[in-house]
Amino acid sequence: MMKTINIFFLLSASAMLILNSCDNEETVSKPEITLIELGYENTKTAMQGMDLHIEAEVIAEGKIKTIQVIVHPEGEHLKKGSMGSFVFDEWEFDSVYTEFSGLKNTTFHKHASVPVTAEIGHYHFDFIVTDMEGNQSSVDDEVEILISSSTDMK
Repeated sequence: MMKTINIFFLLSASAMLILNSCDNEETVSKPEITLIELGYENTKTAMQGMDLHIEAEVIAEGKIKTIQVIVHPEGEHLKKGSMGSFVFDEWEFDSVYTEFSGLKNTTFHKHASVPVTAEIGHYHFDFIVTDMEGNQSSVDDEVEILISSSTDMK
């Protein structure tokens, strides 16, 4: 009987040690994002027919898996319409970048093409980083699409 109790105690203690060692594993923190530039010279604007400049510093302890950039209409926009011979559409952009996969930190610098037909107005901007551990962080902001001088209707 005493031998059975000792074996049970030994097995219980071993199981507790194993479970405790699993609980003490370090948790990988979520990626950190610092948005450095959004729009030309960080004005948070882009012109029709030009590029939207995007630059961010990313630190991901769990190594970057993907970076996603989403731009979509926000608030009131004129419904699909025309002005003279120009037809404007709400612009949307959604791109997933995997070229940074496996890196712990990087400087993301990309340009998103804004079509000349992009409707002027405010758009919502999302920058999302997912690491190899499944942790995700995001930064959001507003971008305004302005009419370019080439489509200026004076």
